[in-house]
Amino acid sequence: MSRQHPATVAPLPRPVKLGSCRRGGAAVEFALIAPMLISLFAAITVLGIFIGAAQNLRLVTAEAARASIAGITDAERASIARDTVMRSLANGAMFKPGSVAVQVGTDAGDPNVTVVTVTLDATTLGLGLFSRILPQLPNALTSTVSVRRGGL
Repeated sequence: MSRQHPATVAPLPRPVKLGSCRRGGAAVEFALIAPMLISLFAAITVLGIFIGAAQNLRLVTAEAARASIAGITDAERASIARDTVMRSLANGAMFKPGSVAVQVGTDAGDPNVTVVTVTLDATTLGLGLFSRILPQLPNALTSTVSVRRGGL
């Protein structure tokens, strides 16, 4: 049987001067930079969702305004526009049908122009969770589209 001699223990590391130790530097750098990066990524995501919702709202409003041309009376135009908005929202918009208000009327300066306004309650987007680290976003988004009825 072979036995190892007890004197073969690994030597103790030499004492290191405080300024020459590089271990843990990456962890300190990460701890300093990570909050800023996380805030930046959160801001990009939140603003992307907000801008996407505004674009989607604009698209739904334009579709409702175009559809309202088919109505003969003002009441029928308003009904067609509201139905078109609700159908568009039910078919996969970014927000729920109960979060919008639809107003349809004629332009004060031109009775041949129908004005459709859709207002979204932006608090339903769920972006308020980021209000501590980002600037406050508006609580309502409004899109207005005017369309001329018949003729030139």
